[in-house]
Amino acid sequence: MSSLTIKVNETAAPDLIGLVEHQSAVPPTYTVGMVYECFQKTAHEFLAVTEEDHLLGVVSRSQVAFLLGSRFGFAVFGRQGIGEHLLPQFLQISRQTPLLEVFEAALSRQGDLFYDDVVLVDESQKYLGMIPVQTLVRLQTQMITEQVSLAQKQQQELQEKNQQLFRNINELRQSRGRYEILFENSALGVMLLDRYGVIETGNQRLERLLGVEVPADQPGRMNVVNLVLAGEREKFRHLLQQLEMLPAAAAPNGGDFTLSLPGRGPRLFKFFLSWIQETGQICALLDDISEQRVLERRMQQKEKSALLESLVGGIAHEINNKLSPIIGFAELLATEMRRLKTASELENYCLIIRDSAQESARIIRQLLQLSRPHKVEMVPCDLRQITREAANLLRFRLRNLDCKVKLDLPAEECRLMADASQIKQVLINLVINAADAMEGRPERRLELRVVPSGKHFHLFVSDTGQGIKPEHAPRIFDPFFTTKAQDRGTGLGLSVCFSVVRQHNGEITLAETSEAGSTFKVTLPCGDLPDTPLPVRHVLASGTDSSFNNRRVLIVDDEEFVSGMVQEALRLKLGCQVDKAMDGAKAIERIRETTYDLIISDVRMPMLDGFGLLNWVRKQRVELVPCFLFITGDAGSAEMHEKLEKSEITVLRKPFDVETLLEVCRQKMPSKPRL
Repeated sequence: MSSLTIKVNETAAPDLIGLVEHQSAVPPTYTVGMVYECFQKTAHEFLAVTEEDHLLGVVSRSQVAFLLGSRFGFAVFGRQGIGEHLLPQFLQISRQTPLLEVFEAALSRQGDLFYDDVVLVDESQKYLGMIPVQTLVRLQTQMITEQVSLAQKQQQELQEKNQQLFRNINELRQSRGRYEILFENSALGVMLLDRYGVIETGNQRLERLLGVEVPADQPGRMNVVNLVLAGEREKFRHLLQQLEMLPAAAAPNGGDFTLSLPGRGPRLFKFFLSWIQETGQICALLDDISEQRVLERRMQQKEKSALLESLVGGIAHEINNKLSPIIGFAELLATEMRRLKTASELENYCLIIRDSAQESARIIRQLLQLSRPHKVEMVPCDLRQITREAANLLRFRLRNLDCKVKLDLPAEECRLMADASQIKQVLINLVINAADAMEGRPERRLELRVVPSGKHFHLFVSDTGQGIKPEHAPRIFDPFFTTKAQDRGTGLGLSVCFSVVRQHNGEITLAETSEAGSTFKVTLPCGDLPDTPLPVRHVLASGTDSSFNNRRVLIVDDEEFVSGMVQEALRLKLGCQVDKAMDGAKAIERIRETTYDLIISDVRMPMLDGFGLLNWVRKQRVELVPCFLFITGDAGSAEMHEKLEKSEITVLRKPFDVETLLEVCRQKMPSKPRL
């Protein structure tokens, strides 16, 4: 990324045209489909809609993709003029707009609007181009650095002039000089403090940052130390003391502190401090860097998420490969012992091995759901089971917290149509917040309660934490709003909960809060489901299904234990003739030599992987595509998962039991053997 260098001075703002990234535009007569093609040829996220070079509005890549990606999207919207689908909100600025006003308008936007490009026009509404918000952030950072350097230089000059002023002019002339030279010309908040932190004077920028008025004729009515969060207050006091006691070269020059501001909540500020020896005052420059730190944390979180996805995916793949033969051979062993009429206790041992391995597999699937986003699937599920699984996932953390957990669940099923993993994520977020709120409390109790009510289920999450302050309650579901320390929360947990519950046509509210704890209430609609019984676990039957005798099957997997288990299951239970290959390249050699009724392939393999083998089959032996089956412990990245879904090939995820394997194989094999 190229660096951004724009000279900024006091008399003139930089020419905004220099910030333009592109001037791409389309006429309003273009259809939505034509605009979609335009987006495919460019990396830009936004295009202007102009008529005779004059701006009519703005469209975004995500907006056009949403229109065409919906059901019948191309048919309904593809031929409509793009002028009918302009973004309802976008930021438009004039070329003559002062730069600070541009920053204020662009960087104070909330939610997803913060990341939208800014449209630049001239006085006659002629379209000049798009300015990315990232460019404005970098430019603001540059200006802050320049202003800090200028302020430090001005401060040094002021200290030198103070000596002359004290000898030659009176205190009124001295104060007026400071005000004119430094305070009102600074892009940062500037204030003079006494040695205890009492604000004696400040500039207008300081008043905007703090949200309070600091009149010059009423000095000393506010102490900045009282605005600092309690946990950082002692550190701030110590910093003020060091400024007075230590030599200028050894004294600290500032730091980052969180201020609790009336009506604005906690905000993070960067302080630049210096001691004025002549007056016994502290000169403080400060700037609100809350949004900057949020962006930094989001980038760090993305890197952590990518690392987590890579680690969890790799571990899941390896463990699932090991669990598959454990489950399969345990079932086969139990079947053989029944056939040989061996002791029933040994058969029960095999079933215990299988059940334990399957429980491990369920835990791995839950971890995978948490480590990467997945396609939303609304399926029938039981809210009681979701609640139990969420509590089990966090039982170690709650146990370390010495927290008593109570599950109050109905005896009957609580059926609803939902994406179980997303509802589970909502519960996990609420429980984690509750655990954080209870740290350091003398009594720690958590209750998860499900209450059926007509056509809805009410889920209550109650804790004995410190509660939520009344001034914070209206903002708890806002993105990036958090009262936790910077290293404990991003301010996205409750916002994600709110979004997920709304997608399920439900509601989430703060039902009750006080110093004794809080209760969150999640309301979800009941599912309109047939009265079907819960799934019953099948026990593998003895004997061989003779209808599949002598069918030829090829197993392609670099895990010898997995391929061996599948081979034994198909040979013993279906009477199939089974060949094995370690990778896609060796599988192609086998397919060229032999006619197969079924191909079972892993996804991730050395040399040629499962996708490479599938592509070869589609080109060279297309008749085998309906008989192609993927098995995988984990496909890896989100891109690989998406590729797997788009392949339209049946996928059996490891670990699987033998009965599931046999059922899928019966469905995939043709009614008659291939000759």
